[in-house]
Parts: sequence; C-alpha cells; structure tokens
Amino acid sequence: MPWIQNVARSDIKNGFHIDPGINAMLIQIADPASGFPEPKYQFRETHQFEFLDVEETDHVLEEEMRCSHEQAAKLVALLQHALTERMNVIVHCHAGVCRSGAVCEVGVMLGFDDTEAFRSPNLLVKHRMMKCLGWTYDENEPHTINGKPFEYDDWGNKKIFILGRARKAYREGDI
Repeated sequence: MPWIQNVARSDIKNGFHIDPGINAMLIQIADPASGFPEPKYQFRETHQFEFLDVEETDHVLEEEMRCSHEQAAKLVALLQHALTERMNVIVHCHAGVCRSGAVCEVGVMLGFDDTEAFRSPNLLVKHRMMKCLGWTYDENEPHTINGKPFEYDDWGNKKIFILGRARKAYREGDI
C-alpha cells in the first residue's frame, strides 16, 4: 500500500523526508504569495495550493485566503488518484503540522499507510475534505496532536509536548 507523509516546507528543499521513490506525488501548500520551495528529489507529479492555516472561525481579510471547497475537492481527487496509481505522497505546508497534517489524516482514512509523522490537523481543511467525500464529521471536534486532544494549563494555554519537553502555545498555529 502506498504511504503518505506530512513535512515542513524546509524539509522539501533539503530532502528531509522518506525517499518517495520514482512513483510519487508532492502536494505543496503555501501561504498566498509566499512561493514554493524547489524539491530536492524528483516527483512524478507536483501539485500546488495557496491558502492560509486558518480555521472556520478565524478572521481573514479575504475569504479566498481559506482553503476553499474547490481546493478541498481537488485535494481529495489527488489523493484518490494517487491511491489508484499506487503513488507515495508527500504533503508539505509551512511547519508540516496543520494543513499538511489534515491532508495526511484524510489520506490515512482513505487507505494510505500512515508514516506516523507529528501532526495537528487544521480542522477546516480536514472537514472540507471529508465533506467532499460525503463523510460525516463532528463540527465540534477538538483540535488534536496525533489524535489526542490538547491538554490545557491553569491559564487556558495549550500544553504541547515535543521530544518530552512541554511548551505553551498561545495561539492556534503556534506549534
């Protein structure tokens, strides 16, 4: 079975990810107008998307800055194509955790082998992709890290554990 992995933007140009082999797809997700890194390895297919790491309730200057329903449908179609062609998939966003994590989480639900990379999926991206598939989801789903809900400290800050050390996150994308 093909696998799917989420990685950071810097990992793409440095090749810090699993060797995808020759039958592989790269999905690049970048902030609008930030550009895309040149990958170190050759991919059979490369697809690029521009949208911010924002959730449904986050304020944006323009609605086009969110992952659109059309972009979610295209992401789903690409994953289904990759499964049919038995292609390994690498997905990157800026930190390699939220937007790419959402795409990978849906990819695992579709049948890709999970590389078990660190992820905290953007729920807007995940839910819009699930909606395209006709799947139900909990609109009140809590944000998670690798499938486990965030823990909060006494002040309401998210406690994030990375390599055994705790770090406070004061806003949604601060991972």
